[in-house]
Amino acid sequence: MNEKINIGIIGGSGFTGLELVKILKNHKYSNISFLTSRTYKNKEVSEVFPSIQDEKKNGLVFKETALKSDYENIDLLFLCLPPYNSMEHVHNTAGNKNYKIIDIGSDFRINDPASYKSWYGKDHIIPELLNDFVYGLPEINRDLIKKSSYVANPGCYPTSVLLGLAPLLKAGYELEHISIDSKSGVSGAGRKLAEPYLFGSLNNNFYPYCPKNHRHIGEMEQEIKKISGHDYKIDFTPHLLPINRGIFSSIYCKTVQGQADDFEENITEVYNDFYSDSIFVKVLTANIPQLKDVVGTNRCLVGISYDGRTSILKIFSAIDNLLKGAAGQAVQNMNLMFGLEEDEGLKMDGTYS
Repeated sequence: MNEKINIGIIGGSGFTGLELVKILKNHKYSNISFLTSRTYKNKEVSEVFPSIQDEKKNGLVFKETALKSDYENIDLLFLCLPPYNSMEHVHNTAGNKNYKIIDIGSDFRINDPASYKSWYGKDHIIPELLNDFVYGLPEINRDLIKKSSYVANPGCYPTSVLLGLAPLLKAGYELEHISIDSKSGVSGAGRKLAEPYLFGSLNNNFYPYCPKNHRHIGEMEQEIKKISGHDYKIDFTPHLLPINRGIFSSIYCKTVQGQADDFEENITEVYNDFYSDSIFVKVLTANIPQLKDVVGTNRCLVGISYDGRTSILKIFSAIDNLLKGAAGQAVQNMNLMFGLEEDEGLKMDGTYS
């Protein structure tokens, strides 16, 4: 492909939007046609965020809103919006059908309108489109994403959990229970001013939040059923870490009966086979993943440990919540949708040594 992909970004000044801008600036085939921000309307991106350089002096400016004419010349629209906002945007721009959409928000991840209302507390205003959006986890739905014009980017927690579970579930192992303990850096809450996210509240602190009925449970259970063919009610507890970015998920799977002594070795082979064609997932055979090894990358590192005494398989998964958990995965989906190499623009090394 030699032509540029003309791109619009709605909500370009949040953590995810800015990561998206950084990636697309170094993407061989991307051209950012416009991006919006009500907070920084009419200001140059490099003025508000000096870490984003404007070497070509393009003067990329935040628009308050996109005009109808802006949509006419784009090939792809990224939506980086809070819950309920993406569906309103799609609803209000329904007449524009000449571009593909990747929603990095949460409005199109759940397929069933009743389930959406159950987890998000509101009726979906365009339920007829829910099944048009492919769930954008490339390692699971690569072929579907390639054919789709509408992709729902997975949540950051579900990405870490589903990548940890998928090979086990796909292989048909029967489980009694799945319990998940996930820990996220504060950037997962978005760019907001609230007491729990102030330095004085977060520094040297650690605690769980939303210990029951977290919205991402519905998304995870939906996709677990698609992968395994079985209904699982998962136990999920998220925690807030006093760090900027990264998600570490510890997944505890109670097997139906005790496994042989070589079970850990066998299951590791299952995982390696499953991810043999996946650029961004690596199964560690000798080490447990660490956040420092994934922050700044679009990678997911997975570790496995089987406790024969309790018949519990422990799966450890680490990602950067803003990259593999959001903007990086969105660009990975874009590459698939436009027939590009999957890692175009995403060959990033971590920020720690």
